[in-house]
Parts: sequence; structure tokens; C-alpha cells
Amino acid sequence: MSKQDRDDDFWGMTDEFINLANKLCDSHKNGKVSNSILFSAARFNAFMFASISQDKEKFLQEKEMAIDFLTSQYKQVLTENLNDYEKNFKDYVKTTDA
Repeated sequence: MSKQDRDDDFWGMTDEFINLANKLCDSHKNGKVSNSILFSAARFNAFMFASISQDKEKFLQEKEMAIDFLTSQYKQVLTENLNDYEKNFKDYVKTTDA
């Protein structure tokens, strides 16, 4: 079990974001909500990276490193979640049988 698995704050925030997304899907197309979340995460992560940079020169020096790190993290958690859905598809996804 990873440290993240035991972090109640992390999982609480995650649930809040998912609950908000699910609520937004009631009045917006799922794809639009998904794109909005993706853009929001990118915008917030750009802000967070810029805000911890000592100055613009350091920001520019480490920008590619931040892009590589954040995209690798996204790929990892996306892969983990898709694998989870693969294993639990019938439980997670309601389908209509023809």
C-alpha cells in the first residue's frame, strides 16, 4: 500500500473533484466536462510550478522537466485507472444489453 493510499485528505479531495464532475455531467456533455477537468489540472499545475520557481530564468530552465514529470504522472495514473476499469468493467460501467 502506497502512502497515497492511506492519505485521507488526498482521497477526500479526489472524491470532491469526481463528485463535482459527475454533477456537471448532469447538465453538460461528458466530453466537455472531461476536457474542462484536463484543462483545469494543466492550468493549476502550471500555476503551481511557476509559483515555486525562484525567478523566470529558473522557470525556463526547469519547464521541460516539469512537463516531463507531470505528463509521466498523468500517464501512470491514467493507465492504473484504465486497468482498474478493465478488471471491473461490469461493476463500474452500466451498459444496456441489446
